[in-house]
Amino acid sequence: MSSVLLSLPEIFAAYKNWVSQNPQVVSDCETSAKWISYFIAGKINNSHVFTELVYCLSNLLVFFNDRIITNLRQLEVPGSGDTLKSWLTVVEYCEVLFELSAQKIWGNVGKWLVIIGVQVFKCLSRLILVYNYKESIIQTPPIPLLERGKLGKPNTNISSIRDVALAQMDSVAFTLKGSGRVIRRVEASPPVHTRTWKPLQMQEACDNEQTLEQALAGRQLIAETIYIVKPVAHLTSMVCFGSNSWKPWIVSLLLDLTSLQLYASCKGTKINSLTPKQKLQLSKRRVMLLMYLLRSPFYDKYSKDKVHALLMSLSRNVPFARLICKPLAQYLPFWQSNYFYMWST
Repeated sequence: MSSVLLSLPEIFAAYKNWVSQNPQVVSDCETSAKWISYFIAGKINNSHVFTELVYCLSNLLVFFNDRIITNLRQLEVPGSGDTLKSWLTVVEYCEVLFELSAQKIWGNVGKWLVIIGVQVFKCLSRLILVYNYKESIIQTPPIPLLERGKLGKPNTNISSIRDVALAQMDSVAFTLKGSGRVIRRVEASPPVHTRTWKPLQMQEACDNEQTLEQALAGRQLIAETIYIVKPVAHLTSMVCFGSNSWKPWIVSLLLDLTSLQLYASCKGTKINSLTPKQKLQLSKRRVMLLMYLLRSPFYDKYSKDKVHALLMSLSRNVPFARLICKPLAQYLPFWQSNYFYMWST
């Protein structure tokens, strides 16, 4: 037994090396584990907790392996808020499991206490990231999935902090092949009144890249704050008006629209200009507005019958669609009651 324990660090080191060397193989294994949760949904004594446990563990496995690849290959420059972002990411992956477990053990009272505790923690953590660590637009989850398809072999990939700086420089400048002169890209140029017209150096390029991801200010800061406090505002309105009232649904929708409108009003200003990364995140938030069609009470009154009829129609008329659509129609009420909350985004 002692020999096995002594070899555990070596086993873990070998595992980390294997994950770093074979990201695509690891992705295939993770995908298989995630699909298991879909296939067993509602089939093991109707145990939704067990299904969610498998799904949660598969997400945590992906996140854990992403961190291994990122750290060993040094793909990111360490930041001061990384620890908080990691904990926040783990909580977001596990929050539905926490809720289902609390409901099974302590009933509805325990369920709502866990929901309130989780959402208050997420709200405070995001505010700390924005105001204290000067984070830009908060992603969901805060640490996104690693794009492993773009990773090459370890010996041909970024392997040092200096290489990271060089990679960042490529996004704001390019080098002439003949003279080796560094030329700033047009989209990365600062406003005319702040230009120095001096040759671009590597450090300046890196500083420029950091400027593009500068901390939020003005209307952007207000917009992000509104988006962050939206889940708590929605829960508060549910306490005041009840879970079946339209008012919490309307409050959440108005806060989302107000946040997006404030960001949109910054497009014409150079000081509050958005980076491509920020624009992509805002595009995702606009798409997520469609989720309001599947959220109660709108879903209960308008969408439920139409979605069920669509799934049944596909099941009858499209070859092999029955294998997917029929189980989906049977399990959709559970998913709708546990995943389509206002506070999940």
